[in-house]
Amino acid sequence: MSNTEKLIRITTLIPRKKGMTQKEFYKHWTEVHGPMVVDFMMRHGVVEYRQYHTTPETKALGEAMARAAGRPMLSFDGISDAYVRDFKTFEDAFKDPEYLDKIRADELAFIDVENIQMTIGQDWLVVADGKKVTEHARKIE
Repeated sequence: MSNTEKLIRITTLIPRKKGMTQKEFYKHWTEVHGPMVVDFMMRHGVVEYRQYHTTPETKALGEAMARAAGRPMLSFDGISDAYVRDFKTFEDAFKDPEYLDKIRADELAFIDVENIQMTIGQDWLVVADGKKVTEHARKIE
């Protein structure tokens, strides 16, 4: 199995806005914000965008394991992953008037933007589709 796509991954750890319930946050993120950003993201080179919802039910699944391993569970309500081929194109999206006027305003409505954390990197697949990945398009140095 091979991993030949050279994508850059932008991961954002997202806390919900203070005063908003988790249910309200997830509903807004999936039903309002997600659909709102689809065309915008595709225009700005996003190959894949994922929302990762850390609901109370899913957090509970890992709490015993986290305690046993001595690792804390993250307190974020969600994580987004955007995959791009060209980071500059993605970076320039945040200067686009549509982002500044519409999308940013929506983010402020449901996200605690002061406490967002981000990281940017490259995936290194080890297992995919239940098979060992034996070929990679890049080296991690």
